Amino acid sequence: MAVSSATVPGSFIGTTVIEDTDSDNTPEDASGSGGTLHQVYIDNSANSAQVYVKLYEAAKGSVTVGTTPPSFIFPCPASKAKQFNFASGAAWSTALSFATVTAAGTGGNTGPTDSVIVRLTIG
Repeated sequence: MAVSSATVPGSFIGTTVIEDTDSDNTPEDASGSGGTLHQVYIDNSANSAQVYVKLYEAAKGSVTVGTTPPSFIFPCPASKAKQFNFASGAAWSTALSFATVTAAGTGGNTGPTDSVIVRLTIG
């Protein structure tokens, strides 16, 4: 499935939810301009290995997963779901893209075996 975006009227923590129901090692765009990250939700319940959602302050066309240094890295254990909340938000100044891989740090470009759901709440 493709990445979807929905505006949440009256939301107090962000105005847009970006959802990818099969996030993998292919970068996807979350935003084409600066903004604030309020929440990251990762559902890795279908996989038997830990995954890492990496966010890049660049459009997906400028990202080479495994080479481009991510701005944010969020781990999620095998067979679990995890949520990260930022009360004041985490700002970025340019575009924002993301990918999900099985290796921490800058390196690693292997995607998960099964579907990982990633939701980003941004404003």
